[in-house]
Amino acid sequence: GGTLRLHVHVHTAFIMSAFTMTSAKAFAAPKLGRSTARRGPVVVRAEKVSHGKGGEEGGATFNNDAFGMVAKNANYMLFATAVTKTGCQEIMTSPGPITVFAPNDDAFTAFIQKIGKTKMEIMDHPNLPNLIKSHIVQGAHRLENMPDGTQLQTIAGTTITISGGAVNGAKFKKNDIKVDNAILHAIDAMIEA
Repeated sequence: GGTLRLHVHVHTAFIMSAFTMTSAKAFAAPKLGRSTARRGPVVVRAEKVSHGKGGEEGGATFNNDAFGMVAKNANYMLFATAVTKTGCQEIMTSPGPITVFAPNDDAFTAFIQKIGKTKMEIMDHPNLPNLIKSHIVQGAHRLENMPDGTQLQTIAGTTITISGGAVNGAKFKKNDIKVDNAILHAIDAMIEA
């Protein structure tokens, strides 16, 4: 009767694992439903965007604002982390309107290497708040409203200049990304105003 016992054991194990999978799914589903109901159609829109990349946001839900846009995009993790670290998240989630020039991770990494710091060190750098604030401007500025020579004052109090498809030399990768409280422009370098 040894074989029979073994067979029963395997069968039980199979039922257990099937049950675990089902319960995990069942457990996850209502949670998602709840947040969708609370947040309305915005979440549905954001979900579609993130699925293309395999939903790396790990279950966090973000608003459709300037911070949500960078925080849920895998290419802007360093900028999003720096925004949080410097207390700029409040500005990025404010009613706005604001304009954000968002450097991608490649741009951020190149800057860190240029000044000879590590990713950890830069997050504690005393000048980081000013650096991040130099990427944020009050008001909604679309590319069409920023002809060459346009000067904007950032919330750091610095002046940045639009010229030749770039802001202070940081080239535009993508323009006029509209979210609830802001217009974002993706750039390929840090603004060192």
